[in-house]
Amino acid sequence: MKAAGALPAGVGELVVAARTGLGPEQVLAQLAVRVRVDDGGALTVDAFTPR
Repeated sequence: MKAAGALPAGVGELVVAARTGLGPEQVLAQLAVRVRVDDGGALTVDAFTPR
């Protein structure tokens, strides 16, 4: 199965990136590998700390 999704760039991503020392692209890449699709087709991500 392959899923595609898009997230708008926002202040939250910039704050996380600034706090972790990562670029926004790196934070989103880590988020993307953790995405799951539930039985209803919704995208979900468990809480995680970007590293």
